[in-house]
Amino acid sequence: MAELTLVLIGLHGVMVINLLLNLATFTLRRRARSTETLSPVSVLVPARNEEHNLPRLMASFARQDHPSAEMVIYDDQSTDSTWDIIQKAGDPRIRGIRGGDLPEGWVGKTNGCHQLSLHAQGSTFLFIDADTEFQHPAALRHMSERFAARPPSTVLTGMTLLKGGGRSIVTMVGALIIGCIPWWMGKRVPLSAMSGVNGQCWMITADDYRRLLPHQQVRGEVLEDIRIGRYLHRQGLTPLLDDVTDDLTVHMYGTFPEAWRGFRKNTADILGRTLLSSTMVLAGYILMFIVAPLLAPVLFVSLFLLKFMSDRLTRQPFAVTLLAPVSFVLIVFLGLDSMFNRSRGRIEWKGRIIASTG
Repeated sequence: MAELTLVLIGLHGVMVINLLLNLATFTLRRRARSTETLSPVSVLVPARNEEHNLPRLMASFARQDHPSAEMVIYDDQSTDSTWDIIQKAGDPRIRGIRGGDLPEGWVGKTNGCHQLSLHAQGSTFLFIDADTEFQHPAALRHMSERFAARPPSTVLTGMTLLKGGGRSIVTMVGALIIGCIPWWMGKRVPLSAMSGVNGQCWMITADDYRRLLPHQQVRGEVLEDIRIGRYLHRQGLTPLLDDVTDDLTVHMYGTFPEAWRGFRKNTADILGRTLLSSTMVLAGYILMFIVAPLLAPVLFVSLFLLKFMSDRLTRQPFAVTLLAPVSFVLIVFLGLDSMFNRSRGRIEWKGRIIASTG
């Protein structure tokens, strides 16, 4: 038992060092800006039943001072007023595509994003979700300047400002992303398993996208963003995480039950493609984040540091940070619920049954 405790203390130490290196890297990347003329950017938004989110996003895009930008929105067979809202945009830079039947073997988001790429006119693609919002008029320009300044053979993905309900589980995503993935290594990340993109916000050149067709490659995946990041890494295009909390807000879920249902659809796939791999990863999580602090109470410090730093980055209330022990435990039950849901062979989201191919 003493040997196990020492190993866990060592792993927590590595996690803390990784966290600090990531935060330092984010600071450097925030300062990186290209002074060259910005290339045209297409902001691509898949939308299904987003009547409550789209007006906010479209209004924030209309205020952007980017010299050459368009927003294209794909209405994925919405049953609410999403299409009417798109048609009444009142901004010539905003246009919509009305989607048809979902092709066999595709899930809604991957198909929507792929269709958007076929209609986009910019030389840079920014994929964002409908529940996002540009925070100020220069937000899109700043993001494009940092994208233009990135190293060659990379794409950018964003750590966004999170708002909404269910923060006790929503904020755990950011905590685990910056604590467990070595973003500070940049292009030197050795394994595709250490890569991923945040489907809420990522940027790629149009040429790279059309050459690699990432959404087509993962067309049947519920967890499309992580799979895309790993696919791009294998193709020599490394994802880099950028701190865009000053530029882009995500209003993820209105309530805790909504957040739970949202994460339930893909948490099992995050853990692993099979029941065995998911169980093993969840067991490792329990050992690292639940058992370890009980064996060595000093490790509660590293857990609170991880949650404190990630919550400050995304500007969460201190009450969310104080609930960190609850959040870490909730992930266990969320993982079990998601694994059970996946075992049924059908995943439901926004009124549509998704058949996972994972």
